[in-house]
Amino acid sequence: MPFVDVTDIVINEEAKEVEESMRTDPEVREAIEKFDRECTFRRKMIEARKASGLTQKQLEELSGLKQQSISRIERVTAVSPSISTLLKYLDAIGYTLDVVPK
Repeated sequence: MPFVDVTDIVINEEAKEVEESMRTDPEVREAIEKFDRECTFRRKMIEARKASGLTQKQLEELSGLKQQSISRIERVTAVSPSISTLLKYLDAIGYTLDVVPK
């Protein structure tokens, strides 16, 4: 029997289930929106670091954070960093953290 890859079918079914949960369950919708905001924030941090012309290793030297910590900050699946860690990261690349209304 030939190998049949059903990955796309499974992913599409899971996506439909998530979509349905987002429509019907406010808690699921809120959790997904929060995750999406975190992903967007981390992606912007990476873009800002790269725009500053810095590698993770160079950022380590400037910020005092270990390269492994920087990598963890930038990884979507990682635990959220502390505010003091974020501030060190952002300060070293010439950015600041600000709180603005939605």
